[in-house]
Amino acid sequence: VKTADAPADQARADLHARSTGALAAALTGRQSAELDSPEELARASQAAWERAEREPDAPVASWTLYRLRPAEVEFFQGEARRRHVRLAYRRTAEEGWDRRLLWP
Repeated sequence: VKTADAPADQARADLHARSTGALAAALTGRQSAELDSPEELARASQAAWERAEREPDAPVASWTLYRLRPAEVEFFQGEARRRHVRLAYRRTAEEGWDRRLLWP
């Protein structure tokens, strides 16, 4: 997969096209850091929601928009009798996609 960061203005536009909740979560901005207590999260989340509602265009420096150019993608759909559907798509030289059905 080839990846590239999109320009900052596109990342901002992406964030602000999302829900207030997405902005609030981004403003909380401590993903994967250690959390001392559920109360700490509740306070930070409440403050972030209030700011997101007050400033719907609030900047979030850490928000990054990535552009992906995958060479192959697989989709998996579960089925109750375990006859899952697996589809694999592989990019072709003609800029199209080859589709294959796989065994579960």
